[in-house]
Amino acid sequence: MKFLHYCTTVLFCIALICCVANAWDWTGDIVFEDNFDGTSLDLNKWEYQETCGGEFGPGNLQCYTRNNVAVQNGNLVITARQERMEDKNFTSGRVRQRNVGFTYGAYVVRARFSRGDHLWPALWLLNLNTDCRYEEIDMAEYRGQRADSNKLIMAAHWGKAYNQIKSTYTTGTTPEDLSLGFHEYAVLWVPSKIEWYFDRQKYFEASLTNGTFTSDPNILPCRGGPTPYTDPSNFIFNIAVGGSFFSQYPPMDPSTWTKPTLEIDWVRVYQE
Repeated sequence: MKFLHYCTTVLFCIALICCVANAWDWTGDIVFEDNFDGTSLDLNKWEYQETCGGEFGPGNLQCYTRNNVAVQNGNLVITARQERMEDKNFTSGRVRQRNVGFTYGAYVVRARFSRGDHLWPALWLLNLNTDCRYEEIDMAEYRGQRADSNKLIMAAHWGKAYNQIKSTYTTGTTPEDLSLGFHEYAVLWVPSKIEWYFDRQKYFEASLTNGTFTSDPNILPCRGGPTPYTDPSNFIFNIAVGGSFFSQYPPMDPSTWTKPTLEIDWVRVYQE
């Protein structure tokens, strides 16, 4: 499967050589796309995930509500707020791709992250069927702390259940503060590996054939064989507030929430 089309125009490549290692476009058929050009979320493509419980992240401090999700100015906008709902002091938004999922392909999102202590924006993929099997690909996770403004977390988790998984991940250093502008985040998922890209530069790779995810028999799923990442997955976008992701950080200071929004310009899935 080939989803990267490398530059073949010599003069064009020379002009870009100072700025990018490779110049190319994602290729293949676009099997899913949303450019968020309307004024409301397309509920044929997405669903709100609303809860104040811990099923979407033990220890998080927010309630998820549709009131914190908007489509405006050509973007999907998820906003975290300091406000009371049920037993929580914060609210935020979370959406998931509706009904459809894909196995393998290039998953590409153009987004701008939030800024503020203990804000946790994420672009990720989750297995459609988590019955006795857990598969998550974190395209991009981010901490809103100013000290981490150019740090990007990319990860994959696989196993029997949420608390019985094998993980591989990296923290990449990017050229600039990821809350200041839009960037392209992508994963290329093929049967043998997963690759992570930031602005079309490869930052990380995980083999699906070398035993990374299957070396511990205690986490092998009770459904299907011990082969990781073979099931359809789809997109989830959200901002969590607090939780174990910030256990090594100072207490939250909501006055640092200078940009409590995750903005997504467009999303696409390419397949050959």
